[in-house]
Amino acid sequence: MPRTIKITATSLLVLALETVSGFIKVPGTILPRSPLQNRLAFTSAESSNTANENIDTSNNELHLLTFDLDDTIFPIDPVIRDANSVMIQTLHSLGFHGACNNEIISASKRIRQELKMAGDAVTYTELRKRSIRREIERLASATAHSVDTAINADDALINTVFDSWLSERHNSANRNLFPDAASSLKCIRDMYPSVIIGAITNGRGNPFYMPSIAQYFDFCVSGEDEDVFPSRKPDRGIYEAALNRYSEFTELSQNAVNNNDWNWIHVGDDLANDVGASAACGAKTIWFTGANWNEWILVHGYTG
Repeated sequence: MPRTIKITATSLLVLALETVSGFIKVPGTILPRSPLQNRLAFTSAESSNTANENIDTSNNELHLLTFDLDDTIFPIDPVIRDANSVMIQTLHSLGFHGACNNEIISASKRIRQELKMAGDAVTYTELRKRSIRREIERLASATAHSVDTAINADDALINTVFDSWLSERHNSANRNLFPDAASSLKCIRDMYPSVIIGAITNGRGNPFYMPSIAQYFDFCVSGEDEDVFPSRKPDRGIYEAALNRYSEFTELSQNAVNNNDWNWIHVGDDLANDVGASAACGAKTIWFTGANWNEWILVHGYTG
């Protein structure tokens, strides 16, 4: 079981970057003046003393910092609500006035069950496109639209509807970033410009389509990627893909990686998918458990 230490998000990350496996001190003299400085410039005595136990600082340079996205950088529920709303608006604008998100959700559940019975799997993208197609077919059969037209000519239509959903997913995520997420990322990037920062997500979110944070990321790996699917979290395959992507940015030898002669921190909200799974691949882990970026947990000595 992990031993956990609660601490504010930004001070945790800065401290972790200073002494990768724990907390020694906050170098307040190098911190920029900002609304974050009060949180950056302290750690409670209790947390500091606890975290300093059994810390090996022989190799304290951080090489790679990765983040989950959904419910880590932004809350996923309002983002999906906004994306679904725009998807339905798009269907209405295309003449499918009876389109209903509840029907699409029901179609998705039926498709999932069909896939389960067939022992098959599809990406979240394909699942949503199939659900949109089912809704168009439902409406076409109940209106003057031709079912044949909906089936044979509407790949472009389905892509248009899906693209509206995906675009709003990114727009809403950018609007709904957790408080201090963007400013914390900026602080980290400014203070540690050589650190490679990546996103590792099972879904379709991509920080490069979120203008407020795009500049702070070097790469994004998704469970939808061809070289990942179906090896989503908690499968180690998605983390191995992220390490392969990281290797494109560095001359760090594979031997160094294999011997853990380097440092990687992964931050995420899910204890199994993020903390346990990344730790099994060699990451030091930070568990985000708050409603915004002012309370996180360092998982110290995670053993699974």
